[in-house]
Amino acid sequence: MNAAFRLAAVTTLALVMTACVGLLDRPEEPEGPQVDTRAAAVVSLIDQARLAYEQGDYMGAIAAAERGLRIDRREPELYLVLAQSYFDLAQMEQARQFAEQGLRHSPPDSRLYQALEAVRGRAAQSTGTLRF
Repeated sequence: MNAAFRLAAVTTLALVMTACVGLLDRPEEPEGPQVDTRAAAVVSLIDQARLAYEQGDYMGAIAAAERGLRIDRREPELYLVLAQSYFDLAQMEQARQFAEQGLRHSPPDSRLYQALEAVRGRAAQSTGTLRF
């Protein structure tokens, strides 16, 4: 009987320890809605880039958009800001290249696609590299 009691006690202790370890291994879940900090950072940089562009600070717009691309290389809005900024700085080849990159990441039926296509077309026309 003593052996059976020991076996039951050891088994119970093992189960309790296993449960405790499981609780320690589980990451804590934050309270409230989870926020994707990368997405929030990209949105903030898009806003900064767009504001700088609208204020005529094309170099500031380029800097903010490039920071955004270091976080998310697939964000077409950032490519649009870059294309527009380089276009307004009369750097047509850069404008065309960024517009083309943005077109690869933008849905064809979106307003971004249309805006990127317009900048690409104007820049290509200015450099004589318009393709049909």
